[in-house]
Amino acid sequence: MNISFQIKNKLTELVTLHAHLKNMQDDWAISKKTAAQINLVLDELVTNIIEHGDSENEHIIEIDLARTDCEFSIVITDDGPPFDPTLRTPPDTTLPVEERQCGGLGIHLVRNLCSHCNYVRANNKNILTLKKNLQEKCS
Repeated sequence: MNISFQIKNKLTELVTLHAHLKNMQDDWAISKKTAAQINLVLDELVTNIIEHGDSENEHIIEIDLARTDCEFSIVITDDGPPFDPTLRTPPDTTLPVEERQCGGLGIHLVRNLCSHCNYVRANNKNILTLKKNLQEKCS
């Protein structure tokens, strides 16, 4: 099963993203927990692209979702400035909140919710591929 769609680099487009994810959850019979995790991952990554990319010009964010019995994959492609989230140092979550540096927690959550994360820059585009094991189907 596959779903592909595009959104613009505007925060208002998160409504469109969430509508696609709701349809996916219904059509693919994914558990509420897994759907919430996928929603969190995509919300975090797409928001980062919108807020930290080139917001002065319109860009298209392509999202490809695929599912097999045991795995869910996400490919996010955008033509914004190069950014490799896999190189981001995880935040020190042992520090009290007041002592932590800003940023990085969302990417840390994404890494913890996904079993695989790969970034490439090709044809002037960021391509981030994520995979999530679906234990409810494969345990």
